[in-house]
Amino acid sequence: MSATRRAYLALALICIVWGTTYAASKYAIVDFPPFLLVGIRQTAAGLLLLLLAFGSGKIQIPNRRYILLQSITGLATITGGNGFVTWGMQYVSSGLAAIIGSLTPVMVVLISLVWHGKERIHTRMILGVLLGFGGLALIFREGWQDFIRPEYRWGIAGCFASCITWSLGTVMAKQWNAHGVSPLLNAGLQITAGGLGGFVMSFFFDTSHTIHHTTQGWIAVAYLAIIGSALAFTLYMFALKHLSATITSLYTYINPVVAILLGWALLGESLTAWEVAGMACTIFGVWIVNSKRD
Repeated sequence: MSATRRAYLALALICIVWGTTYAASKYAIVDFPPFLLVGIRQTAAGLLLLLLAFGSGKIQIPNRRYILLQSITGLATITGGNGFVTWGMQYVSSGLAAIIGSLTPVMVVLISLVWHGKERIHTRMILGVLLGFGGLALIFREGWQDFIRPEYRWGIAGCFASCITWSLGTVMAKQWNAHGVSPLLNAGLQITAGGLGGFVMSFFFDTSHTIHHTTQGWIAVAYLAIIGSALAFTLYMFALKHLSATITSLYTYINPVVAILLGWALLGESLTAWEVAGMACTIFGVWIVNSKRD
């Protein structure tokens, strides 16, 4: 099997695994403050990956500049991307968080335009963005009154901040990940840095939370660390190595479907016809933005 086909297989697995992490995070934040959860989950996963990478005896320690660039990328994707969405899900449903996350490919395209300065805004892109946000309007159709609640608005803001910072980190990773470096090492460096950043954010933003130790909470943390972070992020680095940043971000087409169905089945979250229509509209808009590209 060619590397490209294996990259698409990795991307397919990411679609499923990261779709389940929204529900798992909902369970975990019942017992753990959001940024502390990010710190525990990601630092543990990152150290595990670094141990596996260097334990093989085939990987050399990269230079300080490369480690710095990987750390900056990890702060964007993990501390920002994972941290903000975990914080936001205190106030919004896992399905809504996933829907907002489905705009990631659009953000990747826009950031890439600014980063490279070579591509131009075209009609399909504008139409796709409008459809994407139109889908969000349908999802919010029966819940506009929720914006009166400050915590709901902050939850939405957190999810959008996550989308932007994760997209920025994706573009950084595509630019800064050296082709000859193992995806395992890149993932380990980025996740460890992002996890440590989560502990720093926890110091400032988790001051009013209490930690509870339950079996359900720790199982959720273990799943998030081992499957959602260590395994899935390594697959993500592998896919990003062989595919474009825009194509790699297309996992967000499937994530909302998995997250909304799990939220409905396990967490008792709503699933109305309008929400399904809005989800379809948003995903179709993202597809239009990225069709006939790369």
